[in-house]
Amino acid sequence: MMTKMLHLEQHPGTNPESFVSKITAYRESIIELESTAYYPMGGGQPADIGSIISDDFQCKVVDVRKKDTVQHHISELIGTPVVGGLVRCSIDPDWRNTLSAMHTAQHLVSALANEEWGANTVGNQIGFDRTRIDLQFDNRDLFDLEHMQDLVNDAITQNIPVKMDFRASSELISNPLVRVNMERMPPDIEVWRTISIGDLDVCPCAGTHVSSTGEIPHVEITRVKSKGAGRLRVEYILNK
Repeated sequence: MMTKMLHLEQHPGTNPESFVSKITAYRESIIELESTAYYPMGGGQPADIGSIISDDFQCKVVDVRKKDTVQHHISELIGTPVVGGLVRCSIDPDWRNTLSAMHTAQHLVSALANEEWGANTVGNQIGFDRTRIDLQFDNRDLFDLEHMQDLVNDAITQNIPVKMDFRASSELISNPLVRVNMERMPPDIEVWRTISIGDLDVCPCAGTHVSSTGEIPHVEITRVKSKGAGRLRVEYILNK
């Protein structure tokens, strides 16, 4: 049975509420649910963490992976999960809120680097403490760390709305605000969950995000490293 992923229909992704679901499978240290609001690792964003409890057991959720179903990896289990039983699930709000802010900040960095220098994002890894983005330039010598940081923090100060909707591939391909190469995206998906930041960026994305850029603490770029011809790795933190 496929797991219904509730986070895909929810925005903003901050301050996640607890939810009730039914256990559909349990084996060793993995629980599968009928529906889940936990974000499974993917798209450069780590999985949510939290807890699952019922009258029969309690445990910590330490990782979430999506295969055919969504698998919740658990630890510190007390009691025994019962297939078919109802459970209450809570997502760690500090973890989710920080990763949501980091992810929206990544969209800002990618969009503004593309707007300013024509750079394309070719990789990223979002983290709780720091995030890295790999940017490919025609001429990376044009990149200016302080100018990049100022551009991002100016967009944060503007408190630009961040919205979610669902758009057809054909619409995204023709939209100049879409910075990703849609030709490299899976061709069998006709409608994409889409995150837009005002008139700055439109991006197909399954990740969690804040409701406006003003919720992101100011970004500090802490490191810029060469990653080969024309490529730079930019690392940043959030000054909370």
